[in-house]
Formats: sequence, C-alpha cells, structure tokens
Amino acid sequence: MTRVRPLREDAHIAPNSTVAEQYLDDKEAVMLAYNDSGNEIAIIPLEENYDRGDVYAHRAGKTHTISARGFLKNNDIMPDETIRYTPEWDDDIGSDHVDGGFRLDLDQDGEVVTIDSSNEEPANDTGDDTATPDQ
Repeated sequence: MTRVRPLREDAHIAPNSTVAEQYLDDKEAVMLAYNDSGNEIAIIPLEENYDRGDVYAHRAGKTHTISARGFLKNNDIMPDETIRYTPEWDDDIGSDHVDGGFRLDLDQDGEVVTIDSSNEEPANDTGDDTATPDQ
C-alpha cells in the first residue's frame, strides 16, 4: 500500500518516493485545497509555480517536500505528530489544464510515524514503495 506523509509535524507535506517519482518529478509546484465538509486535502501537481495563494512550491531532492505551514494553519489542521495517509488519485480534481490530483481523507486511520531528523525518513517506514496510488 502506498502511503504519503501529508501532515508532518514540521508543517511539510512529504510524498513518498513512489508518489513523487510517478506524479511530481517534473512538477514545480502543487495547488492545495481543503474540503472542510469532507475533511479532505486535495494535492494537484502543477507544471510550474504560479504566484497564487493556493500554490505551493514542490522541492525535490533526497526527499520531496511541500512547505505548507500557511495552508495547514489557515485550515486549522496543524499536526502535533507526523501521520501517513493513503492517497487516492482522482482524475476529476482540477480543470482542463491539469491531469487530476490526490485526495487525502483525513478521517481515515493514518499511521503515526517518528521522523529521524538526520535524514528526514521515518524511523519505522513500513510503506511499500513499489505500490501505486489507487486510481
């Protein structure tokens, strides 16, 4: 099962390597949206970084991260601990200009993980990086 760590306690969204390589490698940014009634976060990959309040830069490197402190704080979903959730790809998210996005249901049972700050990888990473998100 593919997991993404959307709610790191340091206010970063950090997709695992499978999600990042498959959907974010050639993307500069993501659009984030929060559905309060469904308690869901939408993560929409974008080809380039736009100067908009709902667009957040995607940083690739050893790990892929999206700094989302403002988004999480504004929507009152700042985490006290790092939690992994299973993403669901949705082709209907977005518009004619994007190929879809991830939907993260924050009501699902997430997995609490401990981050080793020396390498930013979870200390108990049991996720299978060979799986793909539900499509």
